Amino acid sequence: MLLQRIHVEKGAYYDSVTLMLVARELQGMEGIEEASLNMATEANLKILASAGFDVSGIQAGQSDLLIAVRGDGSVLEAAIERARELLKNPPGRKSTPGEYRPKSLDGALSILPEANIALISIAGRYAGDEADECLDAGLHVMLYSDNVPIEKEIALKHKAKEKGLLVMGPDCGTAVIRGVGLGFANACPTGPVGLVAAAGTGLQEVHVQLARRGVGVLHAIGTGGRDVKEEVGGITFLMGLEALLCDDEIQVVALIGKPPAPSVEERILKILEGGKKPAAVGFIGGKASGDRPPLYLCRELEETAAVAAALANGKAPSSVREELFKSYERLKEKAASMRRKGFIRGLYSGGTLCYEAQLIAASLIGPVYSNAPLEPEMKLADSLKSRGHTMVDYGEDEFTQGRLHPMMDSTFRAERLMFESEDPDVGVILFDCVLGYGCHSNPAGQMAEAVEKARKKRGDRIAYVAYVCGVDADPQDAAGQRKILEEAGVTVCDSNAEAARLACYIVG
Repeated sequence: MLLQRIHVEKGAYYDSVTLMLVARELQGMEGIEEASLNMATEANLKILASAGFDVSGIQAGQSDLLIAVRGDGSVLEAAIERARELLKNPPGRKSTPGEYRPKSLDGALSILPEANIALISIAGRYAGDEADECLDAGLHVMLYSDNVPIEKEIALKHKAKEKGLLVMGPDCGTAVIRGVGLGFANACPTGPVGLVAAAGTGLQEVHVQLARRGVGVLHAIGTGGRDVKEEVGGITFLMGLEALLCDDEIQVVALIGKPPAPSVEERILKILEGGKKPAAVGFIGGKASGDRPPLYLCRELEETAAVAAALANGKAPSSVREELFKSYERLKEKAASMRRKGFIRGLYSGGTLCYEAQLIAASLIGPVYSNAPLEPEMKLADSLKSRGHTMVDYGEDEFTQGRLHPMMDSTFRAERLMFESEDPDVGVILFDCVLGYGCHSNPAGQMAEAVEKARKKRGDRIAYVAYVCGVDADPQDAAGQRKILEEAGVTVCDSNAEAARLACYIVG
């Protein structure tokens, strides 16, 4: 009989990578079936409960660490003690003898005085003050951390603007500066396109789709999703756009994200209309439509990349766009041989990819429930319980506070895939695998293993459809990742938009 032990470490904060590394060590112990280390947020307690742990009576707050183990009762106490030891000296994080690793901003600048940008990735409640310090030191800031209060974001961005500096973020997962990727970024070529994007995976998808069309990116400025809301006023988005328009090396501009607040969108379009560079504007799901050269308004991510590539290559955007949407129509023939009855369940690591998939599905098969829905009335009461057509964004704060982002570890998402496969009302399971620096070394392997387990139990009742967002030069090798999924019986598409359409045609 398996037993459980949950230990609460009061007032102990550790970054999510450390927690993952220690959990993996525990899972390798003889007699331990499952181990989990997470901050005691409400969402993480619910996730532990859904994994079968009894969390009743646990007295812990979000500043406390939970060490949960399940297995042979004789080794549980030893596992808890082992976890506490490992947290003092995490595995895989040992420094090379003699190597100096600065632990302060002053220390970092002492060994790299020419630095002009700082990347901040610490708990959100501390990140804003660190960004403040970096601005005082004259550094641009990429604020990878999320959960930074919006009041702090606004103050930081106003301060940065006065100093002529950029604050990318909070929750800025991806950026590219002079061809060098920061955060979750792909190994794509450098070229004449400049991007400004609100969110990480939207930027990655356009970056990847441009690379597949032989076009590179020089700069990609991430802003964080709240930047284009009314409260922030698009401070970083507008500064980034103006910087690209003034850069002689940039020939084409592409803008990506969910629709900005109307007042912000109006200012963005006015700046573009006054500029002399062609621009592909991909505000996904936005109401603005129609081409107004040099502006080309797009509704989806691959379309934005295709139009930007056409502009860079001197081709007519209208013909490229028409060809792309004809290729989507041909997916109906492919779907005819894969027909299934039931609902779609989308399991996404990328927020913008999930958003785009919902938009496409809503137009083809009707409303979609989500933890990050298109409309408030379609919000899931419990993000762990699907209903009807459902698409879940595992990158939302509720899943990333005190645990790894799903682009770094898909374990939890893979478990959900197996759970959804048990539902007799499900016909298609749709998911992404996002590649690049900083991402898991083998996301396809994690998801493929879950698919194979599900297929052994349920056969071919469910169709699995996926998209691999990456290029062959990425550390994970996009072609290799695709092959892993295909060998597990997954149908892999060439873009997120294509995968969402195919899933809909299969059940439609």
